[in-house]
Amino acid sequence: EPTGALDSRSTDELLKLFGEINASGQTIVMVTHSVRAASCASRVLFLRDGEVSLELKRGKDTDSQFYQRITDALTQQQTGGECA
Repeated sequence: EPTGALDSRSTDELLKLFGEINASGQTIVMVTHSVRAASCASRVLFLRDGEVSLELKRGKDTDSQFYQRITDALTQQQTGGECA
């Protein structure tokens, strides 16, 4: 949870650094509950009961588009796709 205890400025700096490291060819594995941090990734895996329950790939999505896809997927995962 790399951004959990950071203020917004430090979070921005860290996510920018991760982006630069990844652009240089390095793989970054990040565990987070932050949709914002996850939306900076190229690939997001959702875990449920210790297993991968869903995989999303960014494709050509912008950060905000990917953020929305992640949010939608979280809602579906948490509600089973049905309204509570």
